[in-house]
Amino acid sequence: MTDQTPHRPRPGPRHGWTNQPISIVFGDGIGPEVMQASLRILLAAGARIAVEPVDLSGRPGDAEEDHARLLSAARQSLRRTGVLYRAPVTTPPAGVACPVQVLSRDADLFATTRPCRAMAPAIATRHPAMDLIIVHDLPGAARGDARQMRAERLLHHAFAVARRQGLRRLDAFVEHPDALTAELFDAVAGHYPDIAAGRRRLETGLAGLVDRPNGFGVVVVPGRHGDLVATLAARLAGGVGLAPSAALGTDCAMFSTVHGTAPQLAGRDRANPSAMLLAGVMMLHHIGQHRVAECVHDAWLATIEDGIHTADMINPGTTRLRPGTRGFADAVITRLGQAPRMLRPAAAASPHHNQNIMMKA
Repeated sequence: MTDQTPHRPRPGPRHGWTNQPISIVFGDGIGPEVMQASLRILLAAGARIAVEPVDLSGRPGDAEEDHARLLSAARQSLRRTGVLYRAPVTTPPAGVACPVQVLSRDADLFATTRPCRAMAPAIATRHPAMDLIIVHDLPGAARGDARQMRAERLLHHAFAVARRQGLRRLDAFVEHPDALTAELFDAVAGHYPDIAAGRRRLETGLAGLVDRPNGFGVVVVPGRHGDLVATLAARLAGGVGLAPSAALGTDCAMFSTVHGTAPQLAGRDRANPSAMLLAGVMMLHHIGQHRVAECVHDAWLATIEDGIHTADMINPGTTRLRPGTRGFADAVITRLGQAPRMLRPAAAASPHHNQNIMMKA
């Protein structure tokens, strides 16, 4: 099996000066607030995108045909745009299909990629040098031989990410039974002799991640544990409010947050839009708008470096102002065109650091 190349935006006039249509899910809970704040920043920075709203928030009491209608409309939108920018959506009750998972499986999104980087000294963390990427598949996405094929494709993608980002270490957390077996990992690792590769049992890997996260580069995790490990890594790096996510497929890509809907904060102007915004930075890199992505990322870095922190980022040693969601977005917009002084600017960083993890041929 050769080196895998996930989805690239389809060529066409939208990659010139024409705005590129993006399927947008405003989500539930704090979703609409963080998405509106993020879009306001992206557009203020000059992002050439056209918003195409998609509703995936079917309520539990809705009729089955209503859920099917919403999902059908979402499929059609994603088929047109190839890119989904998604705020958190409420997980449905047991026995009800999750529309996000259904859409992701329909779109064959096989590699969820989640960078976790500490922002010290601006944001407090016990691991200031932490800088790693979690890669995992969707849980239950395939069965039988198809599961092993997806696991092999996922491993090739993870090794390619490590190579292209200059990360010389890749670890896989394996467990039995799972399609991502030790034998498969060793076979794929043989194609990448320049990458130091190791595999550990899931529980051993988790213990090592908690104890010494600075020692990891790319971490590949079995699909059903991906969210758990990504959330853990995000908290070690500084909090889930800073953690973006990209799910890649052959024809589509989805950009979202690691955190959920946080209904207790909904409508209170207290949510941190950073993860949603950084997912937007990843999306802009993916569609080729690199300068705008770097401008937004630098402005965000300058904002947190200046001690402007939402409630979940409060650090007694560095916090100067504590704005709400809208105020934080205003602060980032004010700093568009500026670069951070302490933290590494996006333009001077490796693609890994500036959130450009999208794979291109």
